[in-house]
Amino acid sequence: MNKDTNSKTIRFSVKTDEKLQAVANKCGLSKTDLLRYMADYFYKTKKDPRDLNDEQLKNAINRKTDNIVAFIRTQEQELLIPAKKDMEQMLVLQEQLTALFQKDIISHNDRQRKYFDSQSTLTDQVIRYLKQQESLQADRQKLKQRCRAILEHYIRHREQMGILNKQSDKDELAAYVRQQMDAV
Repeated sequence: MNKDTNSKTIRFSVKTDEKLQAVANKCGLSKTDLLRYMADYFYKTKKDPRDLNDEQLKNAINRKTDNIVAFIRTQEQELLIPAKKDMEQMLVLQEQLTALFQKDIISHNDRQRKYFDSQSTLTDQVIRYLKQQESLQADRQKLKQRCRAILEHYIRHREQMGILNKQSDKDELAAYVRQQMDAV
């Protein structure tokens, strides 16, 4: 005798049998396979077969969602809002610091420009004075050479004159030397 492992039977109404057959046909299963898969499904998911709208599942999902939202709100209150406030304060301070730096840099640049302009003016004046001094030095050298030439002329002619020379020659030499000195 061969013992069948499927020895359990379930009794249900004809209406339920029709529903069961319709679901089995829709899924392409036999009624036995459908019952086996249904039992596995409810066993694994721990769902209540009487709960047609999955209220327990909805409630569980809602609880999880509420927990997540509460967690996010807590994090927002504890971390995000203070971090945002700190960031806003930091931005305000950074703007103030930037404004101060710009003001300081602009004033520093203005001072540097004024110093540079005054240095440039002073440098130009020094260059002009040096050129003027160089010109005066050259004029002085020319004057010295000219005076030396006049003096040499006077000495030469004076030595050539003796005691016996006329006073008019001496006066003429003196007048010539004076004229040359006045021309210098």
